[in-house]
Amino acid sequence: MAGVGLWITVGIILIFIGMAVIIAATLLSALGQQSSQQKVEAGGVVMIGPVPIIFGTSWRMAIIAIALAIVLIVIALVMMLLVGRAVAVPQTGQATAALRALGFGSFTL
Repeated sequence: MAGVGLWITVGIILIFIGMAVIIAATLLSALGQQSSQQKVEAGGVVMIGPVPIIFGTSWRMAIIAIALAIVLIVIALVMMLLVGRAVAVPQTGQATAALRALGFGSFTL
């Protein structure tokens, strides 16, 4: 079970790194020189389960977002396979005993 705790820790660290990157980018953008001649492009990916929703203000940004979506899907599949091997599935008797210990006496598995 130490493997699952490791993945939880890695996930929390990645969340904090992402928040730090967003804050740093916002500060750098606010402090930087803003001229009216700059062209701004944006794009992104929203993952709803295994389905990516891709958007962008130009074809270049949409292609970058597609590449990002593919990378995210591969990372998600690898994580599911690795964590799936680390998690032990309880046997029928163990699950029933655990449910009864928690006060769910009428359940049988």
